[in-house]
Amino acid sequence: MAAATSHDDPSSNSPGKEQIHRDTLGSHKRRAWCVAPFPDNERVVSASDDDTVVVWKFRTKERVYEWPHEGATAVSVSRDGKKVVSGGRDCALQLWNAVSGEHLAGPWKLHKQRVWSVSWSPNGDHIASCSADSTLIICNADSGKPIFEPLPTEQTAVHAVAYSPSGESVATGGQDFTIKIWDAHEGHIQATLRGHTMSVSSVAWTKDGSQVISGSVDHTVRIWGVSEQKEVCPAIQAHLHTINYIAVSAHVFATASIDHAYLWNLKTHQRLDGPFELSKYDEVNGVALFDDETTLAACTERGKLYTWNIGKITSKIHGGDAEDSKFSDIDDVRI
Repeated sequence: MAAATSHDDPSSNSPGKEQIHRDTLGSHKRRAWCVAPFPDNERVVSASDDDTVVVWKFRTKERVYEWPHEGATAVSVSRDGKKVVSGGRDCALQLWNAVSGEHLAGPWKLHKQRVWSVSWSPNGDHIASCSADSTLIICNADSGKPIFEPLPTEQTAVHAVAYSPSGESVATGGQDFTIKIWDAHEGHIQATLRGHTMSVSSVAWTKDGSQVISGSVDHTVRIWGVSEQKEVCPAIQAHLHTINYIAVSAHVFATASIDHAYLWNLKTHQRLDGPFELSKYDEVNGVALFDDETTLAACTERGKLYTWNIGKITSKIHGGDAEDSKFSDIDDVRI
């Protein structure tokens, strides 16, 4: 896939490094909480406090669809790209047809407080959601009916949820500093992963399902072996501030904090070219990686959506030259 052709702002990088240009995709009227990619590598969908969920074509910057959802916080795209689920301040989920633009179902008011994160099962049959009410709910994607009683996670507030690639498990990250792995069919706990020293803000699975990557208010990223139920490497001091979000693709993962994002080699855990910067008066809330690994997208406190062409960076890894990709030590991190 060719990268976006319009790049309006150069990111400021360390001397001697190739500049990575930032393209402004569009904006919401208020904070944009979440952005998620479509499998066609052509569209993203964003959720905002301006009570909208918007589907964008990133090449043309076209608003394809704009759907109403009160205090939209979370959004996820089904694996086939045909449906979108959104969650929000209204404690509810809504379902949208990403092909026709029609409203399919909802609002399903399943939670008692704001929905912080949603995730589709790989087969599209179920949706997992988590909330400030400390519960994990897995519901039928057609009826909205929970497949078992809401799970009291005991994580105080649950900030992140993610289905495993196999669909057999669900990971949650919470305010109690833990990541928990749940059986997606029966709802029983499979593992509790401890290591973070502050609230867990984001969780994501690697594509092979063998690892979970978590980000935290403690400024660290931790990579967990699911079968081993322990960290596979020392904690990565990824940023100087809270890790707001993590996105994972086949060869790289992205982390977001304050006014920039970083890209990391998934195999070596080295930081690649960057940072991918925003205005010093803005903050990244969410990031997304396209499946073809040519584009990084981000959404911000000021409602902006940005994209970066990362194809030159990831092509080095695809070509087997991971050791030649530029990286920086954490000493180079800027605030």
